[in-house]
Amino acid sequence: MKHGFGIIGAGAIAEVHARAIDTIMNAGLIGVFDHNPDKTASFSSKYNCRAFSSAGELCNDSNINIVCICTPSGLHLEPALTAINAGKNCVIEKPLEVTLERCDRIINAGIQHNVVVSGIFPMRFSRVYSELKKAVDEGRFGKLVMGDAYVKWRSNLQASGGGAVMNQAIHSVDLLRWYMGKVEAVCAFTGLAGHEDLEVEDVAAATLKFANGAIGVIEASTAVNPGFFRRLEILGTKGSVIIEEEKILAWNFDEEVESDQKLRERFSGINNSGGGVSDPKAINDIGHLRQLLDIIKSIENGNPPAIDAVEARSAVELVLAVYTSARNKRIVYL
Repeated sequence: MKHGFGIIGAGAIAEVHARAIDTIMNAGLIGVFDHNPDKTASFSSKYNCRAFSSAGELCNDSNINIVCICTPSGLHLEPALTAINAGKNCVIEKPLEVTLERCDRIINAGIQHNVVVSGIFPMRFSRVYSELKKAVDEGRFGKLVMGDAYVKWRSNLQASGGGAVMNQAIHSVDLLRWYMGKVEAVCAFTGLAGHEDLEVEDVAAATLKFANGAIGVIEASTAVNPGFFRRLEILGTKGSVIIEEEKILAWNFDEEVESDQKLRERFSGINNSGGGVSDPKAINDIGHLRQLLDIIKSIENGNPPAIDAVEARSAVELVLAVYTSARNKRIVYL
């Protein structure tokens, strides 16, 4: 085995990481640590790995060279620094952290210790979203005019560090940035409409102005019954694409190429949610697998991963701009 993984945090997302690691031929899961000893023991038994008694003990194990941070959103910094300071490459679940200052501490530590630090955004590794990125990069849309993301789910979970935008919609926020480029300004509203005793928003709407002149919308909720597939719309003067989960609803360009019809046929079937429309914990592991393979490749060849910590920080910056705009009732300029 060439790459040994450790996981800190034994919640639902850790199971996705464990399943993905299990399918990588030259890698394996060495051990796990969670602040709850019962969860550590249960997880280690289920995935046949060692139960560590502390994050430090896990990070100091010489058989581990990659640590996955799967703690709640606002609790990534401390275990990440423990791993990075021990010289381990670090894979951090979304969001990288919940403030820019905490993100920057992770980024700076990674630079100081010369290790790979990557933020998890598995939707970028979906085939249909990769094809969309290719079309954007090839200029097939002409001038991009609108980029919209809709994530309207149902959840009874208490969020940590952020609500519907930070914890659920951030994947689509990341995709919008990936396709549309830098955001210049945000005007947003958030609220608590469908839950009681939450400290975070369960509904949000934001209008974005991109640096390329396009505008866009983010709509997010965890209070919608029964919950709907997330939807992404990238619209330009020479072409438009609308995708619901991984189902193509529209893939239209003024100048067709041979692969267009094949893509429409491949991704126009019955929809399937790889992410939890009604249960945010019900996600598959294929995107994580592809991203972990990219991270391993980065470690082996010395090139940056597809999503390094700086790139992962940008999604957090945009989410925080949404929150700041809503809180202060003004336009926020990035």
